[in-house]
Amino acid sequence: MPYVAARDGRQQRGPTNRAPSVPDRLDDLHGHSVGLLELPKHMAAGHRSRRVLDLEDPAQQRQAYQTVLCRAAACCEINDLLNPGVLRRIWRHLHLPVKVRQEWESRHPALAAR
Repeated sequence: MPYVAARDGRQQRGPTNRAPSVPDRLDDLHGHSVGLLELPKHMAAGHRSRRVLDLEDPAQQRQAYQTVLCRAAACCEINDLLNPGVLRRIWRHLHLPVKVRQEWESRHPALAAR
């Protein structure tokens, strides 16, 4: 069973076993749409170079968004890291666990309609 480290160092069950964090409004997202995105340590293990993703590279952008959507510990992390325009544009191209996709689309039906 997968585990991810929480901010305080405790182990939590991975995204397949817990409800995903979903903000109330997409307009609350205020992440950058270009440049480099450094994921927090609890979202991507290993050296810093594995946590820094180029948002201008489509594959790395999808990887960054998939990681944040699946591993964010709270909505504040999602708000800080994701951009609403980018999320809307790439939503259908993201490979997400069914539970994560269902939670997001039930809260934000406009994503499913695209």
